[in-house]
This record gives sequence, structure tokens and C-alpha cells, in this order.
Amino acid sequence: MSTIETLKKDFEHYRAQADNSVFSQQRESAFVELQKLGIPTIKHEEWKYTNLKFINDIPFQASCLHTEAARTYYTQNIVQTLKANRLVFINGSFDAKLTQIQPEDAGIVITNLAAARIVHADIFNKHFGKYATVEGIALNALNTALMSDGAFIYVPEGKQASYPIIITNISDASEVNVLNQPRNLIVIEKNVAATVIESFFALGNHASFCNIVNEVYVGENASLEHYKLQRLQGEHYQNNYTQVFQEGNTHINQVTLTLDGKFVRNNLHFYMNGDNCNTLLYGLYLLDGNQFVDNHTRVDHAKPNCFSDEKYKGILKDKSTAVFNGKIMVHLDAQKTNAYQRNQNILLSDEATVNTKPQLEIFADDVKCTHGATVGQLDEDPMFYMRSRGIPENVARKLLLNAFADDIAEKIKIPELVAILEEQIEKKI
Repeated sequence: MSTIETLKKDFEHYRAQADNSVFSQQRESAFVELQKLGIPTIKHEEWKYTNLKFINDIPFQASCLHTEAARTYYTQNIVQTLKANRLVFINGSFDAKLTQIQPEDAGIVITNLAAARIVHADIFNKHFGKYATVEGIALNALNTALMSDGAFIYVPEGKQASYPIIITNISDASEVNVLNQPRNLIVIEKNVAATVIESFFALGNHASFCNIVNEVYVGENASLEHYKLQRLQGEHYQNNYTQVFQEGNTHINQVTLTLDGKFVRNNLHFYMNGDNCNTLLYGLYLLDGNQFVDNHTRVDHAKPNCFSDEKYKGILKDKSTAVFNGKIMVHLDAQKTNAYQRNQNILLSDEATVNTKPQLEIFADDVKCTHGATVGQLDEDPMFYMRSRGIPENVARKLLLNAFADDIAEKIKIPELVAILEEQIEKKI
């Protein structure tokens, strides 16, 4: 049975148990949209360089299986030294045994989405499905129609998150080709601050496909540190869609680290709904073998006096491939916009490939906007300089690559994440 046929069967099973709630209606509408759109192909402009053929070729099936292997993997391989709140999901299903909430953060809501839909129905209904649209976006529709579970984070006005909140998703493909579809809803109300880390891992000899959607609301005068750490070794695929909705005077620092993955597509969208928003989005991807990553970003400057700074860097080896498509949209009323965008890549192999397309669409006349992209090899002059002074080639290469990645690493305010990045650079080269 193909994955598409399995999805239809799964939805019929859900439909038989559905109620008449707004949530159920949203899922029904999303499935109708999915059937209308179908899975995107390379004929779609937004997927021109990104082939989703694997969805049809590999017979994925939904599984909420929690194995001891996954729990052991979590305890042995995932950094525990950082004091933090931790939500753990295995194959998209909440694992209460591994979840930890710090007592100092008892005043904020950190739980799973399935529980929040009932216990915090007012907040859930106000925000769920309001930012990540399904219209015209097939994989968002797929997630909305057949989502499993995910994180619900709510920081109310007057409260502060004392410690980072780590959302760990583990795809366990030990027994079958697994499809899991987590959904995270993060609501940061005005005048507060929070740090959220999304961490992705995979194990097992079968394939897995994680199709995740994040909806993030940041209220007026609030700030958010948001990190993504993707380490998907083996035959593991991921589509990651994050929609951030900002009110006025907000500050967001977002860093995406793609350190492993057979196939990773990151869709990161920001919508500035107020004056004086400050949005920083940075990314670093390290690829080898036949790994593939596609970073699609969009920043909507919808109001005046907002600032965005975007920089994505890539280091590619072997036959790996990267795609970057970044769009800055300056709306008609968004005067005094400052927006910057860069994509820089180093190829360590003649067979590595980069397709890069930075874009600007400007409908206001009093703005400062720049964009650019570079693709090249390591500079031979500093390599020659270091080797002429007795530094071995592999050490010189490591120093240059660390220097290349350093301006992304310095945007990370959590030392444990910087250490993981440095370790992975060491491993990859």
C-alpha cells in the first residue's frame, strides 16, 4: 500500500471518531485541501529543486511506538547537562516518563498539545491554525489533518521562563518506515521572554519522515530565543514548517543548525504585525555523503520601522546538495524598513551542489534592503600561509572552517549548543 493510500485510510479512521468541535472541522478542511493539492512535485516553483518523490516510493506508516531503544538513545546521546524544561516525543507521541519541568517554571504552561486542547482550550482555540495556513501548502494540510501530538508552550504576561524549554523529537524507525507529524504551538504574551530549543534525532535502519509544523505567537514587547538542532543520521527525512507572528516591539533571534539529515526542508516564515520589530535569523548546514537540505525563508515586513538580518552558511562535502531560497517582502506601508540577507557556501568537493536564490520584493520607497549569495572553495591564500608555517593541512582546514562558521556560532547564547556545533564540524571534516 502506498503512503498516500495509507494516509487516506488513516484519515477515515480518524473521521469515524471525530466530534463536531472546531478542531475536528479544521482537520476535515485540511484533508480536503490535501486531496485537492496532492503532494508537490518539482513542477511547483517552490519545490523546483526539492523532490518529494520519496513520499510515494517509501511505504511510510504512522506509528506511535515507544521502544526502550528510543528511551535509551535519549538518555545516552542527548546532552543532559543543561538545566532546562524538557518535553520529549517519540514518533510524534508524548513520552511523560522522559519529560521534566523545573519547579521554578511552574507558573508557565509547558505540556503536550493533546492535553492543552482540553485543559487550556481558550488559548488553544485562539491561536491554533491561525498562523500556519493550509491553503495552497500541501504538507501543512497533511500535518493539520493527521497530526499526532506536540508541544504546547504558553508564557502568560507577568511570568518569565527561568530556564530554556527543550522540545525533543525522536523518530524511531527500528521496526517500520515511520511517518510522524508533530505540531507545536508556542504562545509568548507581551512583556515576557523565553528560550525554546527544538531538537531532532532519529534511529533505526528503516526510513522515517517527520512532517512538523510550528506556530509561534510573540506578543508586544516580548522576546524569544529560538534554536533548531537537526541531527538525523541514516535514512531519515524531515519537512519543518515554522510560522512566527510578531506584534510590535518584539525581538526574535532564530538559529537553525542542520548537522545531519538524508533530506531536510526548512520553511521559516516571519510576519511583522507591528512597528519596531527586530528579527534575526541565522542558519548553518553541514552536509556530506548524499545529504540534502533546503532552507526556504520568508520575512514579511508589514509595518514601518522594522529590522531583519538574515545569514545562512553552508559547508558541503562529497555529493551533498543544498538549496537556499530567501524572500524579503516589504509591504506598501512598511516605510523605514532595514532588511539584510546573505547566503554563503563553501564546497569541499567538486561534486557538491548549491542552488541559491535570495529575493527582494519591495512595495515601499523609503527602505534599506540588500541581498547576496556566494559559492566557492576554501581560500588558498590563508591555507598556503598556515601550511608554510608548519600547520598540517587538516588542522589548517579545520581552522578556516571554524572561522567561516564562527559568526553563526556567536549568535547562539547557549554554550552546550556551540559545543555540539564544534564537535560536528570536527566530525564532518
